[in-house]
Amino acid sequence: MLLHSASASSCPLKTSYAFTAGLEVPQSPPAPQWSADHRGFSSEVLAMIAGSGGRVVDLRGLREPPAAEQEEACRQAMNEGADVIIGGRLPVADHRTGRPDLLIRNGSGYVPGVIRAYRMFETKADDTATVVSRLTSLGAPEPLPRVRLRWRFRWHLVLRLAHYHRLLQSLGWAGDDPAGMLIGNDPVDEFGQVAIWVDLTEAAMSRAGGQPGPGEGTPTSALERYDFEFARRFELAEQAAAGEPAPLPVRIRECDRCAWWPVCEQRLDPDDLSLQLARLPLDAHEVTVLRRLGVGTVTDLASADVDALLPGYLPEVTHRLGGEDRLRLAQRRAALVHSGVRLQRLDSGPVAVSGADLEIDFDLETSATERIYLWGFWVTDARTGTSSYHHLSDFRHLEPDDELELAIRALTWLRDMVDGRDALVYHYSAYERDQLDRLARAHHDPVLEWGAEFARQRFVDLFPIVRRHFFGTEGLGLKVVASAGAGFAWRDADPGGLNSMRWFEDAVDAASPDERAQARTRVLEYNEDDVRATWHVRRWLRSLA
Repeated sequence: MLLHSASASSCPLKTSYAFTAGLEVPQSPPAPQWSADHRGFSSEVLAMIAGSGGRVVDLRGLREPPAAEQEEACRQAMNEGADVIIGGRLPVADHRTGRPDLLIRNGSGYVPGVIRAYRMFETKADDTATVVSRLTSLGAPEPLPRVRLRWRFRWHLVLRLAHYHRLLQSLGWAGDDPAGMLIGNDPVDEFGQVAIWVDLTEAAMSRAGGQPGPGEGTPTSALERYDFEFARRFELAEQAAAGEPAPLPVRIRECDRCAWWPVCEQRLDPDDLSLQLARLPLDAHEVTVLRRLGVGTVTDLASADVDALLPGYLPEVTHRLGGEDRLRLAQRRAALVHSGVRLQRLDSGPVAVSGADLEIDFDLETSATERIYLWGFWVTDARTGTSSYHHLSDFRHLEPDDELELAIRALTWLRDMVDGRDALVYHYSAYERDQLDRLARAHHDPVLEWGAEFARQRFVDLFPIVRRHFFGTEGLGLKVVASAGAGFAWRDADPGGLNSMRWFEDAVDAASPDERAQARTRVLEYNEDDVRATWHVRRWLRSLA
């Protein structure tokens, strides 16, 4: 009974189903959204490491022979003291198996490394420093000031490092430090591409649902979280192998790309909380606790006595802060859904939305690796009485320099457009402004710095305005507000940011020119609809009395 490196960070039911006799995956799992960019990026990084000198053993070619031969090759490379091992399959131990992208010598043993074409850093204005290594000298740590690992978004990769560390421990090959390395696609000017050292004992990770802790919302270390998650999944695997049924599913975001979803969907009540409340503020563990208390459907929660639930509920959900507030919010949404309400007005009277002679609605599109490849604008000019869509795009797998060049072109266009005009730029949520700030901080280009400063002065975020006046049973995302409030409809039958990432991949990598052209058109129409939706939302807000 073997668990792989992703087991502890993926849905526990995947493990349960995998060990259930006679149960087969009902459909082929979709390719990861980052797969194309990841493969190319990983190859470039590994080529740089392989040519960096030292004793580098590359075992990527050993994937076809029997597993025992692959494991023996990795064992031999470690016994011989290689500085870096690429693509080595570790021997099985303590029900674990794994093939880390890298193994880096650390004292008397090795630390694992994982490569992904994601941004790994977040910028900090304080004295925070992160330990990194240059790719040409992975064993030499150096401090990098004012940045920190994006723990909130990369926790699943850190749990993979913890998996490999525990496997190395069992084999007697763990490094002197309980650590691992992450290599992402965010080069640093003075270092180039770097590997981030991750301390697996640092209490920087959120606790899992049901994981014990000293207080509400207290963080945990990667190793503590991993040990809890691994034990939970191993228990499920044993139960499944013994013929016990899998736990009842809870629909989460991972379900959208899971091959097992058809199996889970059939097991859920059509009125199930996780199915019917698209923006349920409760996580899978909290839903499971409610089910144990007899509250499993929208109808149940809408009519529940929350005060009576709290004594049995709160002690079971201390892994997060604000358990009572989230439960009351969930009940509020359940009651509105039960009544068929999507948007609830919180007040009355006019809604103030600033106006200008030149109004521009703005939306960015990013790839799965978080590179901005499309800047979209809907330009409304009161002087001419016209509105039109304008975009600047680059349908390639962008490197940082490509993203920078496109950003400079887009902001140069915007600067020229607003020069000498009474102009405002509208967007929905803080993402666009945050990206302008990120680019300006990273590159110190005059045009980018102008863009960040112009955004602070002349950008209008519609989301806080909507949030002050409305409550949404499905949240207050642009798709909900534009459709339920402003009556706007996207041309695409299935619009959404995640889908647009898949369309982008098709626009770049599809087999035929026609397929690529169709996907490109689909992305552009989706982006145009996004900025037109923003225009419709502000027109609707101004119409309210």
